Amino acid sequence: MRKFFAAAVASAVALVGFAGIASASATIDLIWAGNSTDTTGTVLDSSNITLQVILTAGAAGSQGAGVSVDYSGVSGLTAVSFASTPAGPLPLGLGSTTDLGGRIDNVNSAALPPYVGTGLTAAGQSHQLGTITFHKSVDVGNGTFEIFSDANGPTDDVLNLSGGVITDTTTFNSAFLINVPEPGAIAMLAMGLGGMLLAGRGRRS
Repeated sequence: MRKFFAAAVASAVALVGFAGIASASATIDLIWAGNSTDTTGTVLDSSNITLQVILTAGAAGSQGAGVSVDYSGVSGLTAVSFASTPAGPLPLGLGSTTDLGGRIDNVNSAALPPYVGTGLTAAGQSHQLGTITFHKSVDVGNGTFEIFSDANGPTDDVLNLSGGVITDTTTFNSAFLINVPEPGAIAMLAMGLGGMLLAGRGRRS
């Protein structure tokens, strides 16, 4: 069954006699605002980090998208703010962007060309669908953690410039948080290990 996002745009398209068929893919990227890449490892405990949700059009352009971001695999992250950012070529917002606890649903921006917005008209043209700001607590363990993008929400879909659904041929990329002990914690650990070694030598002598 076609999801709400696609249905809302398709209904509007039908009203003005403008319809199309899916024929190309798109890409969804999750980019950290602090370094403009998909990976960050410089986030201090008890600080905030912002993730940008980026739609990049394929050969058939894009009329917009509604996607979701799943951060449930990183227990020490809390979404403190989030919003869709319709503007420019994709000025319409469709439905609410919601935090379901570990998952932000329906991060979206859309257009209804030629009436409202132009859409993404060329391959490689990008638009920020929305942003999510996380608070990183001390509960984040050490290691590499993945945050996923997908279109599994009940109102999610990706459209080409003609309004056709191209979700199945869209590439959904992830973001990564690399967490290591902070310098102070490393120093304390080294001091502790050093003390244990000295104590052990003292007992052997």
